[in-house]
Amino acid sequence: MNTKIAFFDIDGTLVNVPNGMLHPTDETIRVLNEFKNQGNKIVIATARGEVPESVANIEFDGYICNDGHYIRFNNEILIDEQFDNGMVQKQLDVYAKYNGRSMFNGRGGAWCSFLDDELVIKHRAMFQGTTERPTERPTDVNEVFKTSDVKAVSCCVLFDSAAQLWAAYHELEDEFTMIPYDTGLIRMDVYCKGFTKGTACEYLYQKLGIDYENTYAFGDGINDVEMLQLVKHGIAMGNAIPKLKSVASEITDSVDNDGIAQSFKKHFNI
Repeated sequence: MNTKIAFFDIDGTLVNVPNGMLHPTDETIRVLNEFKNQGNKIVIATARGEVPESVANIEFDGYICNDGHYIRFNNEILIDEQFDNGMVQKQLDVYAKYNGRSMFNGRGGAWCSFLDDELVIKHRAMFQGTTERPTERPTDVNEVFKTSDVKAVSCCVLFDSAAQLWAAYHELEDEFTMIPYDTGLIRMDVYCKGFTKGTACEYLYQKLGIDYENTYAFGDGINDVEMLQLVKHGIAMGNAIPKLKSVASEITDSVDNDGIAQSFKKHFNI
C-alpha cells in the first residue's frame, strides 16, 4: 500500500499561540491540501480535547485527541475512553490535597470550578490566546457539579509547584496515564490507563493498513516523543524541546518559519 499518513501536533507545530500565530500559515495549508489530494491521509494528534477553530479550515481525515484517548477517523469514533465516577472522585481527592486546579473535559462538556484562578487564566492565554472567561465554545463549562455529572475523557490539573505535581502524580500513577509538565506552567494531563498519543497513531496506521515506511509525524513537545518514535519519519520542529530533537529522525525549521511546509517540499516535492 503506497498511501502515506502524516500526524500533526497542534500547539507549537501547526500554530504558536503564545507568539500570536493563531492559524497555520498559508503555505502549510497548501502543502497539506496537496498531500491529501494525492490520496494520502492527514491526522491531528493532540493533547487537546477538542480541535480549535484555528485549524478548522483544513479538512483532516482523522483526529487523535486527549493524547490518544479519543480517536475519530472519517467521522467514525474508534476510541472514546471516559473516566468512571470512582476515577473522577479519586482525582478530586488527590488534587485537593495538593491545591491542584482541575479542568475536566469530554465530548459533551467541561467541568471546572476554577475559571477565575490565576493559573487557569494563564492556561487559557497559552492555549486559547485569551485571558477572558469562556463565553462561546463548542461545549459548556460546568462550574458547579457532582462527581456523577462528569463525563470526561481527560483532566488537565494545574499546580503552584513541581513538588505538588509530583506528589499528586505518584499517588495516581498506578491507576492513570499522565503527562507531567514540571516547568513553566506546571500541570499534568490525566487520562484512563490505555493509549498514548504515540500508540494511538500506531494503532490507526496499522488499522488502515498503511506501511510503516509511509508514516510521518510532526511535533515539538514532551508528549510527542513516543509518537515520533513509533513512525518511520519522526520530524521535530525547530522550536521543539531538546529531548524530542534527540529522538527525531530529522529536525525541520520552526513553526514560525514554515517548518512543516519545508519538510513536505523535501519529502514529497510539493
